Amino acid sequence: MTYTRSFRAFVLAFLATALAACGGGGSGDGNTAPPPNTPPPPPPAFSNIPQSDAEASRFLTQATFGPTAAEIARLRQIGYSRWLDEQLNESTTPPTFVLPHLQKLVANGVLPEDLRPANRRNYWLWQAATAKDQLRMRMGFALSEIFVVSDREVADEVRTLNRIADYQDTLSRGAFGSYRELLDRVSRHPAMGYYLSHVGNRKADPTKNVTPDENYGREVMQLFSIGLVQRNKDFSPMLDGSGQPVPTYDEQIVSAMARVFTGWTYAGQTDAQFGRGNNDSYAPMECHPAFHDDQPKQIFRSIVISEGNNCTATLGKALDALAGHPNVAPFISRQLIQRFVTSNPSPAYIERVANTWLSSNGNLGQVIRAVLLDVEARVPPTQAGFGKGREPLIKIATIWRAFGARYVPPADGSIRFTFSNAGDLSASLSQESQRAPSVFNFFDPDYRLAAADGVQGIFAPEFQILSEATYVSALNQHEAVIWNYTGAAPTATTPAPVLDIGELVALAEARNHAGMVEKINVLLFYGTLSSASSQRMVTMLDQLAAANESASARARSLVLLALATPEFAVQR
Repeated sequence: MTYTRSFRAFVLAFLATALAACGGGGSGDGNTAPPPNTPPPPPPAFSNIPQSDAEASRFLTQATFGPTAAEIARLRQIGYSRWLDEQLNESTTPPTFVLPHLQKLVANGVLPEDLRPANRRNYWLWQAATAKDQLRMRMGFALSEIFVVSDREVADEVRTLNRIADYQDTLSRGAFGSYRELLDRVSRHPAMGYYLSHVGNRKADPTKNVTPDENYGREVMQLFSIGLVQRNKDFSPMLDGSGQPVPTYDEQIVSAMARVFTGWTYAGQTDAQFGRGNNDSYAPMECHPAFHDDQPKQIFRSIVISEGNNCTATLGKALDALAGHPNVAPFISRQLIQRFVTSNPSPAYIERVANTWLSSNGNLGQVIRAVLLDVEARVPPTQAGFGKGREPLIKIATIWRAFGARYVPPADGSIRFTFSNAGDLSASLSQESQRAPSVFNFFDPDYRLAAADGVQGIFAPEFQILSEATYVSALNQHEAVIWNYTGAAPTATTPAPVLDIGELVALAEARNHAGMVEKINVLLFYGTLSSASSQRMVTMLDQLAAANESASARARSLVLLALATPEFAVQR
C-alpha cells in the first residue's frame, strides 16, 4: 500500500523543514575548535532515579537501540546505576553473539554454501531490536565504527561469512573490557589482517622487491588509537611555537610500524604456506619469526622496539606503546561520546571521560558508564548544538522496539527478512552492519555542517550520509518495513517483523488523536516533541479521519510521519 495523499503532503512539509536544518557540510581533521561561545553555567545535579517516563526514555535512547514501555518502567524503579551494573555484568546479562547463530543454522541442516551475508546482517539487526544486552550491542556497534572491518572487501562473501561474524563478536566480547586487550584481538584478527592487508606481511627483501605493507601500521595509529595530532585531555590540539598542531607521527614512524606488523599469517599455516589465501579461518593470526623484521624499530615518542625476530613480543611492545599514549584517552573517549550522546561534547565533558579512562587503565565498561552518567548527558541540554543524528540502523531498531515487533523464524531458525533491501540496507539507508564503504566508516567523526560565509560549523558526523536523496530513500525504506507489517502477532514467517500498534489503533478508534501523539512522544521523542509538530500530527490524523481512513491507517501514518520529523532525526 502507498501513502495516502494527505499523509504524503505532511511528509513533504516535514521534509522541507528537515532539509533546511541539515544544510551542506564538509569534513575536517578536527584540529580546529568549533566556533567559540560563552561557556554555559555549571548544570545542576541529577537524580539517579529518572523523575519521569520522558527522562527514562531519553537515557534509554542514548544507551540502547531504543526505549520500550517496559524498560522505561523498570528504569524508573531501579535507577541508572543499577541498570548499568546489570548491563555491564555478563552473568546478569549474557552477551549476544552472531557466529554461534550461523553455526546453529548449519547444525539445523542449512548448507554452509547457502548462507549469505544477509543471514548475519538480519540476525544482528533483529538482536539489536530484541536482545537483553542492549548496552553491549550498542557498544559493539560503536566500536565497529572505530575499528572498521567491512564485508564489502572480502575474497569470498560466503566462505568469509564466519570470519566477519567472529570479528563482530570480538568487538562485542571486548565491549566492556580492556582497550589494550581489544586492540590486540583486533590486530591479530584475520578479518582485520585481510581488510588492512597485514596478513602475510613480510620483512623487506630488496632482492625480491618486497617491502612491508604500511596499511595497518598507519591506520592503527590514525584511526584506532592516537589520531593525527597530539591532544590535551580535553581533545584540544597541542600547538608548536608557530601555533600549528603537533603531529603524532611521520612517514618514518609509519615505516617502522609497518615493520612491527610483519610475520603474521593465518592460523595453522607452515612457513611454506605463509601468506597464502585462506577464506575460512577466523582464528587469531599466528607469528612466523622467519618473516618478521628483526631489526630495531623506532616508533612514536622515540620508543625503540628491539625484540629480534619475535613478532609476538614486538607486537606486544607496540600495542603497549599505543595504549599508553596520552592521546588515546581523549581520542577514543570523544568518539564514544559522539556515538552515544552528542556530536559536540564540551572540552570539559571529554576531559572527565578521559580521566575515567586513565584512572581505569582504559576499561571500556567504566568509560561508557562515565559517558552516560556525565552531567552533560543526563541533564537536558540548553545549547542548540547539543545532540547527534540518529543512525539509520538505530532508527529501524528503535521502531521495532517501541512497538514490540514480533517475528516467527522458519523451521531452520534463520532470521532472513525479505522486505525491500532487507539483504543490504546500505542500498537505501547508506548503512548496514559491518558494511562501511571504507576504513573511514560510513561517516567521519570530524565531519561538519557548513556555517555562514564558509566558516566551519558544528560537528555532525551522521549528516555526512544525509541528503535530499538519502532522506527520501530512507522514508521509502521505512514504509517498506512498517506499512504492511502491523497487527496481531504472526503465526508464520513474515517478510518483516510485525509491529504491535494496538494501543495507537485503539486511540484512533476513539478519535483520541492527541493521545496517539502523546504516546509516541514518550517512546520516540522522550517527551520533547515540539508543540508545532504535535499539532501538525493531530491535524494530519484529523484530516485522515475526515477522509474515512481506517484507525489502522491513521496509526501507521503517524508512526511513519514520526520517523520523518526533524525531532526524530536528531537525538538530544
